[in-house]
Parts: sequence; structure tokens; C-alpha cells
Amino acid sequence: MLKIPGYEDPTDQQLQNLLTLYNGGAIDEALVAAQQLLEDFPDSAVVYNIQGAINARLEQFDLAIQSYLKALKIKPDYAQAYNNIGVSLRTTGQLEPAIESYKQALMIRPDYSQAFNNLGIALQDKGDFKGAEHNFQNAIEIDPNYAEAYYNLGLVFQNKDELEIAKVNYLKAVEIEPNYAEAHYNLGIIFQTMGEINNALICYKNTLVNKPDFGEAKHLIDSLSGNTTNAPPKGYVEKLFNTYAKNFEQSLVDQLKYQTPQILAKMIRDKFNDPLGSVLDLGCGTGLMGKELSKNCDYLEGIDLSDCMLEEAKKKNVYNKLRQYDIVEYLTTEPLNFNYLIAADVFVYVGELSDIFRLIKCRSHRTGRLVFSTEHTEKAGYFLEKSGRYSHSKSYIEGLCSAFKYRICHFSISNLRKENDKIICGGLYLLEF
Repeated sequence: MLKIPGYEDPTDQQLQNLLTLYNGGAIDEALVAAQQLLEDFPDSAVVYNIQGAINARLEQFDLAIQSYLKALKIKPDYAQAYNNIGVSLRTTGQLEPAIESYKQALMIRPDYSQAFNNLGIALQDKGDFKGAEHNFQNAIEIDPNYAEAYYNLGLVFQNKDELEIAKVNYLKAVEIEPNYAEAHYNLGIIFQTMGEINNALICYKNTLVNKPDFGEAKHLIDSLSGNTTNAPPKGYVEKLFNTYAKNFEQSLVDQLKYQTPQILAKMIRDKFNDPLGSVLDLGCGTGLMGKELSKNCDYLEGIDLSDCMLEEAKKKNVYNKLRQYDIVEYLTTEPLNFNYLIAADVFVYVGELSDIFRLIKCRSHRTGRLVFSTEHTEKAGYFLEKSGRYSHSKSYIEGLCSAFKYRICHFSISNLRKENDKIICGGLYLLEF
């Protein structure tokens, strides 16, 4: 092994043994092996760097960063250690320091394609899509066979609604790496959006071939095949909204003319002139519903599955409390002492609603009102639509009201938003329990 003046490393074989443990998933054994090597080679920047990667795999990111910093103290021009620090910082939500760490790695090593890719990811997290695009392109220019960089570039163009360019990049990613499940899945999303249903199904099936537990792909296969399930797979909604949180409002409000929060708020005001009192915003998203209601209530709490959505909602500064929760879990475990429970475009991601209706009725400490929207269908029951969302009929809601003793105070049908140049028709409900 080439020795660098000022520090000492184990032999190639010792390092290979350590990396074999790490790459093979024997993480605890790898950590012990790294510590043993550091006893013999206390000035090995390489081993400290590997120790940091092991701690990061164990999600002990503070310890990981400490190890990387020890590596840098020994070898100040260690670009990989700066890159790895950036990864740990970004994973813990510290975007600005992560960006600076990636830039430091690139100052030392300007041809470091992985650092360009990681810098692009951090900038994309920050909402700087132009900067992200530039860095992904730099990564590809250095390494034309960098499948992940093509995939990430596809995400940028998908977020910008430039679907043809996104498709080209996803296709390149799966050409380079045929078992790239996420790239197959996003390529399927592109084809589905373009109306190429057969191609979308092929992509979702390829996703499952390479990653059988990819629940999102199974859900969309069901939706395109006409198979109505009771609920989407665990994690589907959280991942969906974490992906779109940064540009959610721009896309939904500006482009798709989303009006459900305003419509529901007006419906409540028209029906009841009294103050709202205590309000629970179920599936609060970026806080659009809360923004409409905050001036008329004494207390406003929001829950959502997506931590990225909650971060956006927090910026509106209208909620007394925001919490990351699954709706059924919250209704099962938390005190329910609200005058209003409101769900704007939330039940479209749930399917079967009986548990929600039952829990609100039996666990609420007071009588109150449940206000919500659905995607409306005239067919009896509820259905998983090709969009991956659920539609619910009035007769289905009436059945729940009868079973759990709710009274329908208001029902109307309204246009909620546009999608693929079509209007989504919604059912608006105000129930008393």
C-alpha cells in the first residue's frame, strides 16, 4: 500500500477484511474490527473514515462525524472524509453545513463525481433545483456511467414537470443499472402521467422484480389493474409527500388550482357563525387548511405522516402544535377533545374509513363536527382509482354515518382541482357526532 507521510495504515489485507465485514452487513463485527485496528494503527485516517461509515450505518451520526474529523486531523486533504461528513449532516437535516462539506471535498478533489452527486441531492433538498441540476450534470460529465446521478437528474426534471427529459434520464439509469428499482418505479410514474399505461405497468412490475417489497409499485399496479384495496401500503403516502413537499403548494395551488381548504372553510362559516374552538387538522400537509382556519379557532393542532410536509406547515406559524402521526394511530392513542376534526383531501389516501369514523365517535370527549372532502364517485362504495388515490361515494359515507351515529349536516359536490387537464370532482361533508 502507498504510504502517505505523517500517518500509518494497516496492510491491504487487513483493510480488505474490514471492508468485507462492512459491505457484507456484519456491522457490529466491523465496528469491533475497526476499533481493534485503531489500537494497532492509531494514526490511520483510512480506518477512522471506515469507522465513521460504520457508525453512520448504525445511525449514530454524531459518532460518525467524530470519526471523520479524526481522519481529517490526520489527513487534512482527505476528500472522502469531507464527503462522508456531508452525508451524515444531510441525513440529520443539517443542509447548509452538509453543502459546505461537499464543497470542501470538491476543492480538494475537483473530479469527485460522488461529491457532485451528493451536493446535488442536498441542494435539491433545499429547493435549489437549478443548482442540483448543475451538480448532477457535473457528476455525469466526470462519470458517464453514474446511474444514480442520472436518476437524480431525472427527479429534478420530474419536479419541474419536464417529463420527456426526466424519462430520458431514468431510461439511462436503468440501462446502466438494470436492477435499479427506484429508477424503474419513477419511470413508471412518468409513463403513467403521460397516459402510457402499459409501459407504466411494465415499469412497476420491473420494480417488483428487483425489489419485491416495493409497496408503492404494488399499489399502483393494483390501481391500474382495477384492484381496490382497503388502504395503500405502509409508507406509500409518507414517501409520496416527502418527495413533493418542497414544491407541493406551487404545483397544487398555482398549476392545479387547488381550492379545497378555501371551500371547506367557507362551508363551515356559511353553516355555523360561531367560533370554531379547538380544531384538529388531520393530514395537515403544508398547512393550507390551517391557514384558512387559524383566525377563527382558539387552538389548532395538525398531524401528518410526512415530516417534510410538517416542516413546510411550521413555516406558516399558525398551528399551536404539529406532530408526525398516522391518523389511526393518533385517534387510537391521543386524547380527543376537539370541536372540529377536519380532513382536506386526506381520505383519498386512506380507502376504508370505518376505523377513523369509529375512533372519532367512541374516543372523543365531547360532541363535535367532522369536516372532510372526498374524490366523489356515483358508484356505491369506494374505489382505488388509476391515480393511486381513492374515491368514495355518498352512499358509502351515509353507511358509515348510520353505523357510527353521525348526522350529515351538509353535503355538496364541488370541483376541487385540475389533473391532466381534467377537473377532479369532490364530495364535501360536514358531520356532527
